[in-house]
Amino acid sequence: MKRTNIMLTDEQHMKLKSYAKKGNTTLGGLVREAVDTSYKRKNILEHRKSIALDAYKEGLISLGKLSEILGIDVVSARLYLRANKIALKVQDKHELEQDAVNA
Repeated sequence: MKRTNIMLTDEQHMKLKSYAKKGNTTLGGLVREAVDTSYKRKNILEHRKSIALDAYKEGLISLGKLSEILGIDVVSARLYLRANKIALKVQDKHELEQDAVNA
């Protein structure tokens, strides 16, 4: 284990000490748990985003479905694709109707 110093507000420190006492753990234990939980979630979201982008590139999902998975609107999804140099797929009539239903 490596030692790291962090600065907490008085209120944060007081709350963490209280939670630690109630949970029969240490303040450091709570901080380590919070870091693990926070970054594990980010990794899961990044993985999900990567899978959705791959599915979009392969034509398996529409732009509307991609935006739904990413949790953004269709316009933002288009801007994201453009910024990352990912070609926008041309949608047929059925896909456009489905996007309208999903919106």
